[in-house]
Amino acid sequence: MAAARRARRPRRPPRPRPRRPARGARPRRPGRHHPHPRRPPRRAEPDMTIPALTRPAASPDPTASPLTLVCLHHAGGNPSAFREWRDALPDGFAVHPVRLPGRDGPVTTPRRHPDLAALVRELDDQLADEVTGRYAVFGHSMGAMLAFWLVQRRMARGGPLPELFLAAAYAAPHLAGSLLGVTSEDAVDALDDVTLAERLRAAGGLPAELLARPQWLRLLLGTVREDLRLCAAHRYVAAPRLPMPVHVFGGRTDPIVSVEQLRGWREHAAGDFGCDILDGGHFLVQEPHAGLLPALRRRLTRALTTPRTVGAPPAPTVPTK
Repeated sequence: MAAARRARRPRRPPRPRPRRPARGARPRRPGRHHPHPRRPPRRAEPDMTIPALTRPAASPDPTASPLTLVCLHHAGGNPSAFREWRDALPDGFAVHPVRLPGRDGPVTTPRRHPDLAALVRELDDQLADEVTGRYAVFGHSMGAMLAFWLVQRRMARGGPLPELFLAAAYAAPHLAGSLLGVTSEDAVDALDDVTLAERLRAAGGLPAELLARPQWLRLLLGTVREDLRLCAAHRYVAAPRLPMPVHVFGGRTDPIVSVEQLRGWREHAAGDFGCDILDGGHFLVQEPHAGLLPALRRRLTRALTTPRTVGAPPAPTVPTK
């Protein structure tokens, strides 16, 4: 009897399965036949790779940004130090991180330059095509030395000058004696990797993750050596004062550059000069707690609202070895 009842019981029709929308189709609103709409495709992450030479990660549009901030990094560094600055600076600024010629990646063996003058000449030629509007220049540590002589070259050749000169964690050119205690090219060659790595670590410039990657550490130390040779070979010669406003930043606990050496930049300013001593060390660019970006924003905003004060280029001068 039970078997007969089961035989007479009608079967339920199969429940319709919702059709999947075609790839790329616009998702339909939730409903009876589409209880789970397809999610829109995930947006691709932006490519943060910075091309070789001095190309910025995203070329600034001079018509959209009234002032471009040209940024030069420290010895052994790369333009990624300024990656977050694009969103941190006030409206009206574009960031142009400079990759030194011969640097094809974040950690690589650099191409050796004959001397500082040759490097500055190459930088000037390349930046002439890339930054054609109003600009300011910022240099961190070794980058401040490069920025100073870049401006001096443009003063000598009658080139376009920055409206503002900014430097961080580097002694005034006439007081700069060494980086990491290195005063000559021979002293650089005499440093073994262990000693150099320890000096970098003590200055706060050695990322902890590199200690676990010896191959990467060797590449970084090779880059640092080339930059230290460049700095150690340079000898200051008397140079005209900078006609644009000069502002410098330093860390109160910087073991490499003293406050007196920072304030010595006043001797190289023909007009407006400022110096901010912040709660950080030598690598202010990599220390969010130091407050470099807020101080930089204030100074840049002031530059936009202050009449231009760049004067005519003084007599020529060039850096020497």
